[in-house]
Amino acid sequence: MVRQIRLLLGCQLINLFGLNEVRYTKDKKKKARFMGLSIVWILLTLMLVSYVGGLSYLFIKMEMEQAVPEFLFAATSIIILFFSFFKAGNVIFQMNSYEVLITFPVSKTAIVVSRFLSMYVTNLLLSFLVMIPGMVVYGIFVKPQWSFYLYSIMGTLFLPLIPLSIATILGAGIMTISSRMRNKSLAQAFLMILLTMVVMVGGMNVSNVPEQINQDALKDMIRMAEEGIRKTYPPATWFAEAVNDGKVLKFLLLLMVSMLIFVFLVFVLQKYFFEVCSALREHSAKHNYQMGSLSTASPVKALWKKEVKRYFSSSIYVGNTMIGYLLMIVLSVAIFVAGIEKIEEAIHFSGIIKKVFPLLLGAMAGIMPTTACAVSMEGKQWWIAQTLPIRSKDIWNSKILLNLTIAVPCYLIALVFAFLSVKPSLKEGIFLVILPMLYIIFTAVAGITVNLAMPVFDWESEVNVVKQSVSVLVTMLIGLFSVMVPVVFLVLGGDGGEYLVYTITSLVLVLLTGIFYCRNNRKTVNL
Repeated sequence: MVRQIRLLLGCQLINLFGLNEVRYTKDKKKKARFMGLSIVWILLTLMLVSYVGGLSYLFIKMEMEQAVPEFLFAATSIIILFFSFFKAGNVIFQMNSYEVLITFPVSKTAIVVSRFLSMYVTNLLLSFLVMIPGMVVYGIFVKPQWSFYLYSIMGTLFLPLIPLSIATILGAGIMTISSRMRNKSLAQAFLMILLTMVVMVGGMNVSNVPEQINQDALKDMIRMAEEGIRKTYPPATWFAEAVNDGKVLKFLLLLMVSMLIFVFLVFVLQKYFFEVCSALREHSAKHNYQMGSLSTASPVKALWKKEVKRYFSSSIYVGNTMIGYLLMIVLSVAIFVAGIEKIEEAIHFSGIIKKVFPLLLGAMAGIMPTTACAVSMEGKQWWIAQTLPIRSKDIWNSKILLNLTIAVPCYLIALVFAFLSVKPSLKEGIFLVILPMLYIIFTAVAGITVNLAMPVFDWESEVNVVKQSVSVLVTMLIGLFSVMVPVVFLVLGGDGGEYLVYTITSLVLVLLTGIFYCRNNRKTVNL
């Protein structure tokens, strides 16, 4: 069985990183695209390493170095849990390769373990990117005993197991529950979004923020966070006690619990693997079909209806692209409940929330528009759209219209609470309405532009397109950069300059949207 696991895992990792295709392809564009993506990942890695190292140094300067290992372990676990939760069920019960694998003499255990380990490898890379910079800074300034380095490396190797197992259990549970429902994809998406919102809203406790943020108050907050970690996630505490104090029993407890959870997960999943896969393939249908009236529509409207049906048929598509727009509502409601004055007093920056609020809503809209992977989601059926007697412009417009269909209702709800929170003047109200809407349109058009430049049609799982494609990453970076630049000017600028920043930002967004849109209308994509 070990050989089966090794072979299956090797195939999945090669497809995951695209190394096999880049190695043997003669397409120079694909190689250039891979090099460009590699540069982007290197820059992001450097940013992450710098941030973690700086945060660890800040803890040490505040004489809170004992909290560094615990915080790094807990933070990495939360990141792994959050990002793995959306894809764990789809990766474990991947349907495209289901029919192929069941014809091979491969055990269920080998399939489950190999798919779990493929997620483990990617999350292990993330774990090392977070843990190593913090531990290096800790080692340089604290100069711990030699056991610190041994426990740090070994603990990081086992770090992804618990959060990944929890994410897999939740993902598998959602897929199992939804498999008994008629609209499986909608049920999966709803349960995923609901659980995510519960976690996010539960973590928001603005009312406990002290009125003045100084070093003593910050230390108190760190101690409170440590206490919360000890109660909610003991493995992080075990890791900290092992690396800080050299407690062997705590380290062995961490390893034992991690392995037991992993073994239990594999045992349960392999036992019900084929049952869940078969249930997910089932479709219910009524047998009372009757021919009704036929209707015609414009090409854009007909394509838009097709896009809506395609969108809601994919839980991974809905779950990932809906989050940003729901966060617009959560942000507005949170500020409304907490009170804008109290938040500004807490951060000791009077008037800043009111200034950046329109841009914050725009940032939520740019987290992941549906258009960032809308073309790639066509997959190998893209040739059908190309053979229809319609303009390419109509196809792009229908995909942009889908994004607006999802975004605008959330935007309107967020806008109501934003006005209640900020109580803006006439000028402030105009920009509070205009700027988020411009960001919604801009990111939607930018998403199509990027996806047209970097489409992926030969995917095996929707996870590869929605969560791991280059176009999604680049679109998110464009949205982030477009918000960060005006925010920096607002923070550094004095009072009275916000309207100039708003105006320039609006004009730039309109100009870039127009350029991208005109470029898209002249664009065609071939398989």
